Amino acid sequence: MEAIHDTMSVLRARAHEARYESLTNLRDAAKDEVRKVVVGQDQAVELLLVAALAHGHVLIEGPPGSAKTLLSRAMAHVLGSSFKRIQFTPDTTPTHIIGQMVTKHGENVFLPGPIFANVVLADEVNRTPPRTQAAMLEAMQERHVTVDGRQHRLPDPFLVIATQNPFEHEGIYPLPESQLDRFLFKIELDYCDPESEVEMLSLPHLGTAPDMLGEIRPLLGIAGLDKARTEIDSTITPEPILRYVVGLVRRTRELPNVALGASSRAAIHIVAAAKANARISGRDTITVGDVRAMAPYVLRHRLIVSGTTSQAVLDEILQTVPSP
Repeated sequence: MEAIHDTMSVLRARAHEARYESLTNLRDAAKDEVRKVVVGQDQAVELLLVAALAHGHVLIEGPPGSAKTLLSRAMAHVLGSSFKRIQFTPDTTPTHIIGQMVTKHGENVFLPGPIFANVVLADEVNRTPPRTQAAMLEAMQERHVTVDGRQHRLPDPFLVIATQNPFEHEGIYPLPESQLDRFLFKIELDYCDPESEVEMLSLPHLGTAPDMLGEIRPLLGIAGLDKARTEIDSTITPEPILRYVVGLVRRTRELPNVALGASSRAAIHIVAAAKANARISGRDTITVGDVRAMAPYVLRHRLIVSGTTSQAVLDEILQTVPSP
């Protein structure tokens, strides 16, 4: 049934690939569609859209019941792409994710795992052991998996939305820095405000389950997303802005209370996110404002600090690094 549902979502998406008139219109339409099932999380919707346009993966951290899974499913509907959910547990193995070789009619054939989807929800990713996390790492970075020495390409587009619960401390395997560095953004999701919670209670439900997920209109589809990404890639990046990005990243490595600063990959991710943010804001050139808006979400999860917090470090570098 899930495969049939994914196929129907893709077919509906193809019928609506030209629904938006501009990327700014797409941003507003995406928030309207997600509000059918999730309210009070407009900023997270924008960031997930930016990540999809920038070819980036997202880590969502939040308490139970803060709509992490529902938000991910809603965004998959908006993108009009195939969706798979992987529920991570301590006994999840790499083959549960990437697939395995099986024998059919006397021949060895590859049976793909749930990682073969356009949008993959890695639910509670920190509950699985390092060996399984390493399999996810290859998929996220290389966009292929290796089984019995053979590489298998993942679908394009390919977006991983991973979730973790910051209040769970037993039976977890914290993500290593090398894997955290593969995430474009870390979004810290919290409960919505009181008015939004009242609005949430008034949404149609079947018992405790949301009743409007299937009513979310797909706005992009694979061809539409490719077209939008081409527009993002053509965004103008003035050299002074690029030097500002480098200044921010290098400053994280110089502060005495930072044991591990941001990598060069972080600088690439800031620029990619700033391009997408500029386009959905109606501009063809990135600005200092785009960089400052995206930098906290790109850098926060990459820093290892002592005697302070990552947010305090980010506040300091944004205040002290001169902008062009």
